[in-house]
Amino acid sequence: MELSILQKSKLKTSLLILAGGLGSRYGGLKQVDGFGPNNESILDYSIYDAIKSGFEKIVILTTNDLKKYFEKKYADYFKCYPKITYHIVNQDPRYGLKNFNFPKNRIKPWGTAHAILCCENVINEPFAVINADDFYGRGAYKKIHAILNSIEKNDFEACIISYLLKNTLSENGSVTRGVCKTSKNKLIEINETFNIKKNHKTSVIVGTSEDNKIITLEDITEVSMNLMGFKNNFFNILNKEFDKFLTTYINHATKEFLLPSIINKLISTNADVYVETTDEKWFGITFKEDKKFVKGKIKKLIKEKIYPTPLWK
Repeated sequence: MELSILQKSKLKTSLLILAGGLGSRYGGLKQVDGFGPNNESILDYSIYDAIKSGFEKIVILTTNDLKKYFEKKYADYFKCYPKITYHIVNQDPRYGLKNFNFPKNRIKPWGTAHAILCCENVINEPFAVINADDFYGRGAYKKIHAILNSIEKNDFEACIISYLLKNTLSENGSVTRGVCKTSKNKLIEINETFNIKKNHKTSVIVGTSEDNKIITLEDITEVSMNLMGFKNNFFNILNKEFDKFLTTYINHATKEFLLPSIINKLISTNADVYVETTDEKWFGITFKEDKKFVKGKIKKLIKEKIYPTPLWK
């Protein structure tokens, strides 16, 4: 699958940051915790990288409890970038239910695909999606921005920047990754794989498949870290799929409407999902023990002049 790059015109692009939820294994709010020398969050570095890569709109999707925090924080920060528009959106659990009544037994948000759907009124252009507590690297943002600039001219509905598994592991415990099967930059399938960990004595990486089988993985296996991009018409797809989801699971207390499931449904209908691999080294926060490592990585990037300090001047 070939990517046709636009040379003369440039589309406006948005970055949607998923910044809701509580890190149960981390034991706190990862999306607001400070890791830079001036208490910068990973989310701050993501916004900085996105702007430097050409994104012109930033949308932060968060909880009602954190919405005011983000509004107050970024009212000053975005004064540094007057040409960038930004929105803080609440993931309202009642959004998109239409004729369905909100179930009294619901104890979890509806999931990542519903989080994206909540932003349909502020995004009118091709957009990328990231997690607030994942550090993706500027090279990955540049790649997905270039793809989004030509997505309306190409024959694919979505795109993913994949990472090499060896660049996404944690030293402090096992992780879950979406393992990608690809062919010539086309995603064939994506399979959630759990308990992935490297044995440092043997260098063998193993994980558990969705059907609970132990599998061995190559260190160059392509995995999704939820850095994905979509045409604006993706909201039409989400609305239809959420209706189907609610018809079956409206009274389920915890079942989630998840983005990887929608990607797999696109593939099942023969829609093309474009994949491009980055050699950036992902790092993020899953365990409390990860904090020291992340702070060290950011300190090193500042020393290499990748980021200024303070980040927002």
